[in-house]
Amino acid sequence: MLGTGSAEEFIDDAEHHNQWWSDGSSPELSQATDLTPRSDFHRVLKRTNTHYTDNVESLVYAIHGQTGIGKTTLLHQLVGALLDTTEFPQQNKDLELTSAFSPRQVLYIPLEDSLYQLERPGNDIKRLNQVIDYFQTHVAPRQGQKFILLDDVQALDLDENRKAELLDLLDDNTYVFLTGNVRAQVSLSNVETADTVDEFEGPWPILPMKFIDTVQTGEGLGVEFNEAFRTQLEQFQSPDLDGPSPIKTIRTGLSGTNSETSLDTAVETLSELCFDIFDADDRNNLHDAARAYLRTGGTLHQTDVPSIRNDLSKSHFLLFLYKELAKHRSIQQPENLHRLSAIAATNAGEELQYTELSDQIGVDRRTVDNYLDVLDEGIAVTESHDYSLRRYRRTRLYLRNPRHLVLLSQRQEHHGFEAYERQDTLNHEFEHKLARTVAFDHAKRLAFTVGAYDVEYTETESGLVDYILQRNGHVLPFILSYHPYTGNAETITEEFTPESGQHTKSDSEELQELDYQAPYRFVITDSLPKSVVESESLVMQGDEARICYLPFWLFLLIC
Repeated sequence: MLGTGSAEEFIDDAEHHNQWWSDGSSPELSQATDLTPRSDFHRVLKRTNTHYTDNVESLVYAIHGQTGIGKTTLLHQLVGALLDTTEFPQQNKDLELTSAFSPRQVLYIPLEDSLYQLERPGNDIKRLNQVIDYFQTHVAPRQGQKFILLDDVQALDLDENRKAELLDLLDDNTYVFLTGNVRAQVSLSNVETADTVDEFEGPWPILPMKFIDTVQTGEGLGVEFNEAFRTQLEQFQSPDLDGPSPIKTIRTGLSGTNSETSLDTAVETLSELCFDIFDADDRNNLHDAARAYLRTGGTLHQTDVPSIRNDLSKSHFLLFLYKELAKHRSIQQPENLHRLSAIAATNAGEELQYTELSDQIGVDRRTVDNYLDVLDEGIAVTESHDYSLRRYRRTRLYLRNPRHLVLLSQRQEHHGFEAYERQDTLNHEFEHKLARTVAFDHAKRLAFTVGAYDVEYTETESGLVDYILQRNGHVLPFILSYHPYTGNAETITEEFTPESGQHTKSDSEELQELDYQAPYRFVITDSLPKSVVESESLVMQGDEARICYLPFWLFLLIC
């Protein structure tokens, strides 16, 4: 029958994708292990190792992210880390999982690149069952841990019943890793048979590489950071570090949830990190690296040709919009997802009326909301709403990957930024757009870390408070003062009134009764005031509140 393969064909395909069963390695494995791992990989390996040392017998680890973001590379790097036939990765040698397993204990299935999507719904799970059964009975040893990696699980088009069937395929001593495009595709913890699994991890997103990870990889920024400096940065944010961990201390203090690590302590640590721990050369290098990060977009590539990099990035993004997101949410006009993304690129955080969006796209407000929900679910475009209003007529749209801002904007606007190398052309307007976009993306990451519910904004008479993080009345306002728009930051800090916040209860229109407090106003700047540099303290006393100046690179570093 058309589109139907035999069990033997699926097993042969699995053997092709798991060449390490016979010779301990494969071309895909070698290529992946030659690349510098990103922090997402280290998190997956360390979290899995924790479960393993805690004698967890069965685990489902769920990961999601856009097409081309690096999910497949991460899985191949994980395989390389597990196998006793490889020496990868060096910095995780102390983990029990590292280089501890026979190649025959690992099964990898790229569902999108195999025959599964040709099967009728339901038959694909049947074929997967046959492959897993073959692996468990004819490949893997009877004793010991088994690892099954299912890449691009959206190819199975799983509903809740088929998700339950998928979990039924797993036995004890099995760790399963799932990747998909969006969270819902890999979320299995609430299905009927979830109680047969000991632990669930995630679903965790893979985002474009944030600034600190890009610095630690030491690639693509045109600034040389030695290995000792990159290792130091990793230690500064590591929860496993013995003794003080500056970035961890800052994040904990900003959250306002730990009485022993106060907001004052966090701000003091910011100054220490800037002026005491980092010297002038470090600060200058990090400043240059942050500007270069705006150009590279935090993306690693396997080619140095800028035009090919751009073509790959754009084609991956459009494939994600037109195929994956549209299919996932049954979008009949996926070109409207593209149009909204282009609007986000053109306006880059400027305030927009929903009525304007509706008119421009030619759909009603409800449909616009649906499109924006889909783009947010795909972590492609995210909205920011007014801190002071609870019925929204306006929004600000941010692309989450700064490279997409370059690729979806007009050539005359992004002139000088189409290549990855620094150009002679000065284009401060577009650099400001990129800085605003990157700062929003990193503010979203910081919001997750400190437990804030969203990243909002508010207008004052003198200008915008760009990013506001709020949790139970604990307010962190950030004003972006980046060239060429640097004039009113101090005035804006004085005019901001945290008491203007309005936030409803969950699933209700009733307002929360919160005591809004913002002891500090933070100014994110690409050029510190002379008085701040001379005093070697980031904090100055304003008329209404204390102002903490954050170098742009330092804000990115702590997020």
